[in-house]
Amino acid sequence: MENALFANIKKLYDHKLYECVIPAAKLLKTVLKNDRYVATLEVEYQVQLYLVNSYYKERHHRAALRHFEEIIHQRRHMVRHKNACLVAIESSYPEFVDAELRRRAAECYREIGNHSMAVATLLQVPAKLRSPRINFMLARLQHHGTGYGYSNKSEAMFGYKEVLRECPMALQVIEALLDLGVDGNEVNSLVMHAATVPGNFDWLSTWIKALAQMFDCKHLDAARTFQRLQDTTMLRCNEYLMMAMGRCLYYHGNYIQAEQLFASAISANPDNVEAIAMLAVVRSQEGVDGSMDMDRLYAQVTSEVKYSASHWFVHAQLMYDSGKFERGLNFVGQCLNLEPRHHEALILRGRLLISLERHKEAAEAFRTAQTVIPHRFEVYRGLFHSYLAQKRFKEAHTMCNWTLHIFKNSPRSLTMFGRTLFHSPDPKIRRTARKFVEKSLKIDPNYTPAVALMADICQVEGAPKASIKLLEDHVSRFPQANLFTHLGDILRIQKEPIKALEYYYKALGKDPKCERTLRGISLLSSSNCIDESPVLDESGAIKVNNQPSTNGLAPPRGTSNVEWLGADGAENSREASSSPAARSGQEGDEDGAVWHDVDAELITMNFDGH
Repeated sequence: MENALFANIKKLYDHKLYECVIPAAKLLKTVLKNDRYVATLEVEYQVQLYLVNSYYKERHHRAALRHFEEIIHQRRHMVRHKNACLVAIESSYPEFVDAELRRRAAECYREIGNHSMAVATLLQVPAKLRSPRINFMLARLQHHGTGYGYSNKSEAMFGYKEVLRECPMALQVIEALLDLGVDGNEVNSLVMHAATVPGNFDWLSTWIKALAQMFDCKHLDAARTFQRLQDTTMLRCNEYLMMAMGRCLYYHGNYIQAEQLFASAISANPDNVEAIAMLAVVRSQEGVDGSMDMDRLYAQVTSEVKYSASHWFVHAQLMYDSGKFERGLNFVGQCLNLEPRHHEALILRGRLLISLERHKEAAEAFRTAQTVIPHRFEVYRGLFHSYLAQKRFKEAHTMCNWTLHIFKNSPRSLTMFGRTLFHSPDPKIRRTARKFVEKSLKIDPNYTPAVALMADICQVEGAPKASIKLLEDHVSRFPQANLFTHLGDILRIQKEPIKALEYYYKALGKDPKCERTLRGISLLSSSNCIDESPVLDESGAIKVNNQPSTNGLAPPRGTSNVEWLGADGAENSREASSSPAARSGQEGDEDGAVWHDVDAELITMNFDGH
């Protein structure tokens, strides 16, 4: 009976019927345990191998781990006694060799969340016997560590480099090395042997250069480098290339072009859940409430039976866009349980907490994100808003200043800094905002938040015609609802009701539920609309007559919550509009004095250098 049962178990395993192997193997184990006369070390060892690998294949990780240690001990015993059957078994089944068994045990430890045991198990494999797969797994565990900020970077670098020496086309490994701060030239030297014929893989050097620029916070330069691959190589319109370009443009704040690239990636592969998630994010940042194609994509994602981290993130983004922040937070938690270092989920968690006015938790969430994605502007902006909402003005000032140092030539940081100065109660400091906005527009003349801020500056300086022309030129190329509304407000104040109404209707065509647009139309039709002109109060802030307040906290200088809290206009409208407590800090004389000191220090530290 034992021989027949063993032969059938072997046949089941060879045909990959792992689910059927488990009960049959356990039956044979019981027989061998009860009849020690027929039990031999070789048979018991093979039955154990069939059973534990079937558990592994069926993803019964804890059950597999209970047997792995026993198998490794048995194998050590057979090696010590130079058992000839061991060579025959491992030559027939390569997955039964010691290194692969330890890799599978480490994977089981990783799946149950015991990363330290997974690393320890892999380190037991001699360095010379580690395959690229083992080195990659070990390096990733050491890179990501047992928690945020607890990585073993030097060991992770060594593991990644070992992978690249054998597999130079491992793009994820290239990205991981650059993320760890390895110089792009050094990474490029590791992949020089990717092609047997020189020149065949020149594009790979360009790809590495673009990734290095991205991790160095030079997002626009990275997008341009990727664009060269699109224009000059046969990789044009490749799904991964379009995703890489889209991400760089999104990180730079160019949501319109990023949206086009993510949409193209979805056209190339309609099942790309990551591209759907990124498209949802950029459309949310543009202030687009939804469209038929996004509804279809959301329905496609929610119809899946099994969810990945990206599926949960899309759900969370949908809840965020719908204003269901608590549910969105739950979905973000599900996403981070599956993938703790999911970049967009880490940022979205902070945004959701700001929307729920849980600003202390939001600051903690963004600090966690900072340890994972220090090259993302959204992290520093989120920290800035969180500190501002808690009236921790010194920390907000430090974060704004630090952002400007990290993203030295980024229109986003320059515009955020400029808007901070623009909302200063000190007229002298307020005038310096123009210099930063001009530099931002010099880098990217089409950066919408900088254009909107320059229009505000022109209006305050008494040049409404220049403000109107600037916005009209911009919306002709980049039609956005918030800019149409902004134009309508200015034209209403300038007593041009027909043109104002035209822009209000254009804004409603983009966003039919925009409260600011509807309020502008209501003011336009009222008899008191001519009194809605901005005037400077004693503190230097602008007041708008007859403007309804929100819980007694009117945004400074006549701006909407979106314009002020977003710090860069339309760039973060969802986050801003849903968190009314996050204001400028100029609600009282004492707060204003604190912010005045902060502004003075900001100018002292940064004005000469920029």
